[in-house]
Amino acid sequence: MRQKSRIFLLLGANTIVLYGLVLFLLPEGNTQQLVVIGIAMALMMVAPNLIINRALNSIEQELEHATGELNATREELERVKAKFSSITTLDELTGCYNESHFREVLNQHRGMSERGSYYFTIAVLQVDQFNSVVDKHGLGSGNEVLQLFSRIVKAALRDVDLVSRQGPDIFGLLLSGATEDDAVMIINRISQLIIQIAVSDDEELKITTSGGITSFHGTESSDELIANAEKALEFAVEQGRDRVAGFLYQPPKSEEESDSEDSELTEKAEEGGDQA
Repeated sequence: MRQKSRIFLLLGANTIVLYGLVLFLLPEGNTQQLVVIGIAMALMMVAPNLIINRALNSIEQELEHATGELNATREELERVKAKFSSITTLDELTGCYNESHFREVLNQHRGMSERGSYYFTIAVLQVDQFNSVVDKHGLGSGNEVLQLFSRIVKAALRDVDLVSRQGPDIFGLLLSGATEDDAVMIINRISQLIIQIAVSDDEELKITTSGGITSFHGTESSDELIANAEKALEFAVEQGRDRVAGFLYQPPKSEEESDSEDSELTEKAEEGGDQA
């Protein structure tokens, strides 16, 4: 719009200047000629303005159309991006995050904890009777149990927490700002709801969950954290399932402590040699 006004202003200024030159050059007394020249020059100014105005309007319409198409393309790209992101980060069956996304977020939480006073706990849960459901009622019933299980877990967690599917019947939980005691309470609450799942009117088959938990102590890698939680889960399963176990964390020994132990072992070996 500014460009259009500038063009019209420039044409008008040029016409006025040109008409002034004509007035200056023509001899006095030729009023009729001046009128004719003035009308002709006015037409010369109006005609280009009309042509330019039509051209600029056409360009503006094309620009608006192109802008609309560009915005529509951007929105479509955002939808495709969001869909692709969900495909690459979500488990198709349960709608939980997948293992790779869980590890990515776990790395972020470890970084936050290392930089400040932030703390968190992870848990690994198992659907204890998944294989029994599949063997007795088929994979379809097993998948239904997993879907119900994931819904219950999601409902029991907060928005800041994360649940992922780590394996066929294994789920990982990342509990932000939670201690191991908090994790135990959360899993117990989940267990009370899980047991209400009915499988194909099979009253004898009760669904339970076992869990292994561990907190981040500032030294473990993401792989070590997951492995520790899985070890705790194995212990819970060995103890009869339908229970929660925590991993007994042992802080790494310093070099001085290691050297001290090596010295003690050497001294004992030497003492043993003397006795022999």
